[in-house]
Amino acid sequence: MKNLSKIIVAGSLLSCATVQAAGLYLYETNTTDIGLASAGMAARAQDASVMAANPAGLANVSGQSFSGHLISLYGDAQLDTLAGDAGNVIGFVPMGSAFYSQKVNEKWTLGIGLYGNYGLGLGYEGLVDRTVAKLDIPTAITQAVTVQPSASYRINDQWSVGAALGVQYGKYQVEANASSENNNFSFEDDDTDVQVNGRFGVLYELVPGTRFGLSYSSETKFEFENSESVAPQQVIFSIYQQINDKFAWMGNVNWQDWSEYQTTLNVDTQDTYQVAFGTQYEVNSKVMWNAGVAFDSSMYEDQSKGDITVPTGDAYRLGTGVDYKWDEKNTVSVAFEAVIIDSSESTLANGTKLAGYKDPTLYFLSFGYSWKNQ
Repeated sequence: MKNLSKIIVAGSLLSCATVQAAGLYLYETNTTDIGLASAGMAARAQDASVMAANPAGLANVSGQSFSGHLISLYGDAQLDTLAGDAGNVIGFVPMGSAFYSQKVNEKWTLGIGLYGNYGLGLGYEGLVDRTVAKLDIPTAITQAVTVQPSASYRINDQWSVGAALGVQYGKYQVEANASSENNNFSFEDDDTDVQVNGRFGVLYELVPGTRFGLSYSSETKFEFENSESVAPQQVIFSIYQQINDKFAWMGNVNWQDWSEYQTTLNVDTQDTYQVAFGTQYEVNSKVMWNAGVAFDSSMYEDQSKGDITVPTGDAYRLGTGVDYKWDEKNTVSVAFEAVIIDSSESTLANGTKLAGYKDPTLYFLSFGYSWKNQ
């Protein structure tokens, strides 16, 4: 019974801490950004979806704009533990988003967005699989959906500013099952929380077709009954430049404040940075080809001292996609992106390997539709 109690306690702590540690930001909120590996996301400003990165970008979106996206994420993160193979902890995750904006007058543009870019759903099957004891955590979820009213104000032909209020609905759910030779135990916990954060941005157009975007998003702390989860503050800086009628390039330099974050195993963390580069090429009057690459630094100071509740590391994004202009108002899009992540390990104080991930990878496939009435 003593060993079973230890397993239950460890499992419960792991589950609750998963909520605290596994909440990661995803840049993948719309189809075109997925094809560009997020490059230019705060400056491209071609439809209403720009509000998710930079609300000031709405000033560049004329008339009425709607953008909707169905996104499929498949995560391949195989966890190898001392007890053996615990399987893939991520699997298939359905996602989606929708954005609408309307230009009110020459100065103001208003919009609203619905999207989810924070959190993961994990499952640990066979976390402990011994003859004398077993532990499964089939569900360990922390996810948030954001409803974001946004507004932009055009100061002059070059400068625009914007602000948005993110009303975030967070969900926490954990299920754990433990057993020994003579005992069985099940643990379930779930809770929800609503928090708000702010997003503020600036868009500067040096000359027509050359834009710089800068945005800041404040921290959000979800306070669940038995745990908490923190979405850190972040800064996004983007550039977009139209070279000619056919070709444009764009890029990002982003920062996220993970250095103050405490993981389950209390490993050393650091701020993360992203650099991204992408291109758009107009194949013909109807087809736009998007492609991009990005590098994201790891939140771990040492990959050999990681945390099994967060399968992360240096990440390399490769994306491509196509926007097809059906007519003057309607465009359909498809995009694919692979995010290749460095391996990580969790070790005991004596250096013994507890568990680890070998090159986890995320795959995104997205279909989008946009409508403009100019």
